[in-house]
Amino acid sequence: MSPVSSRVAISFAAAAFALELVAGLMYAAAAGFAGGLSVDPTQLLGSGPTGAALIRWGSVIDMFGYLSLAPVVVYLRARYATASFADLFAAAGLAVVVIGSIGAATMATAAPPMINDFATATGAAKQALVPVFATLYRTVVLGLWQTLETIPWAVWLLGNALAARREGPRRLVLILVVAGVLNAAIAVYRLVAA
Repeated sequence: MSPVSSRVAISFAAAAFALELVAGLMYAAAAGFAGGLSVDPTQLLGSGPTGAALIRWGSVIDMFGYLSLAPVVVYLRARYATASFADLFAAAGLAVVVIGSIGAATMATAAPPMINDFATATGAAKQALVPVFATLYRTVVLGLWQTLETIPWAVWLLGNALAARREGPRRLVLILVVAGVLNAAIAVYRLVAA
């Protein structure tokens, strides 16, 4: 008997997807809809009070998106309890929740004050904020979200695809494999390109 019903797990998965989509759009709006895996940190730093608000609320929404994954992890662990390495896959899923939400909480609390200070600062004070914000950005976005987090994401997604291939719907298996391979590719890219 699973501690989380399939209906609850689906609801939380849909909530996580919707929250992450909204958060992504808010981050993109703050960056002026610049493309790619990352943007120039100075572009975000110069986004002014509007950008600061978008980053703050986008990060809060992002944090709740990550936290919404926890019931999904628990459900899939119970659903595929007999699969080899089920505990490892669940631990990887919970690692995603923890790493992602820590990064989001960090961005929500640290980035907006720096963006607002940059908007009102002049001269040397303005220039002093550039490397500090760049370090925050690289630590959270590149370090936590696009490197450290993508490794357990890949393990969790591919592990659950492996477990679901016998009894899960083919569409679910395909989605898990594609998302898992994509996360593994991002992790490799960040590890090699860093």
